[in-house]
Amino acid sequence: MAISSLKCRSLALLIFTVSLSASAQRLPSLQKAGVKAPLNIKIDGKSTEWRHGLQAYNRAIQAQYTVANDDKRLYLIVRADKREIINKIINGGISFSINKNNKKSTDDAVMVTYPIFARGNRPTIGFNHLSEALDNEKDQKKRDSVMLGYNNSLEDKAKYIRVNNVPDVDTLISVYNLDGIRAKSGFDDKLVYTVELGIDLKTLNITSAKLVEFTYNIKLNGIALDYVPGIEIFRDAAGNYAGMSGDPKIAREYYDVSRSDTDLWGEYKPVR
Repeated sequence: MAISSLKCRSLALLIFTVSLSASAQRLPSLQKAGVKAPLNIKIDGKSTEWRHGLQAYNRAIQAQYTVANDDKRLYLIVRADKREIINKIINGGISFSINKNNKKSTDDAVMVTYPIFARGNRPTIGFNHLSEALDNEKDQKKRDSVMLGYNNSLEDKAKYIRVNNVPDVDTLISVYNLDGIRAKSGFDDKLVYTVELGIDLKTLNITSAKLVEFTYNIKLNGIALDYVPGIEIFRDAAGNYAGMSGDPKIAREYYDVSRSDTDLWGEYKPVR
């Protein structure tokens, strides 16, 4: 019975993984057109409003995404199911840049980066537990428990957003800011990780009537060796590198994907 149960769980995981992969294969690499944001949209780290799925799957960032707008805000939603990409996003953040001059340059673009954590106060995401929970397709209670633990940790520690090139807005702001920038992330009951951003048009110094086509960049920031699972870094009292230990196989699996920035450029024509 144990062997049969194990086979069933492995088959369920395989089907789930193949399903996500097949869905990604059907999507274009870049979003093709503007999207009107759902009427009931909430910046809550959930993708339930996007009933027809996201617009693109980009191989550079290995995640699905949609850029959308309504008369008040511009939105970005990114969904990732690969554990090494989830780790990269949580520890390096996603940077969303909007260049109103329609250029492929982030130098003068508005840039919003999330999540940002205080040093020494990052959430602990146990990726071994994540794999076990995915294996236990029939044990929804365990999956829900893992989801709840991760989301509580994110809720408790994901307190900051980094902002660049927005006049009169500090570089580092609280997620509870009054500057018109919203951000939230979380895991769903399939343990897929979602990041949502919402930026008020007035924060971008534009009105809905003047919202015209722009160039955007979505970047997954590379992470330091300190945040690679399977590696423990030792530092002296001054914070200087003093050695390391860990499992090199696990470390390589994450670090090869996570050490460098990966990004995409696209053009967005707003929907009125």
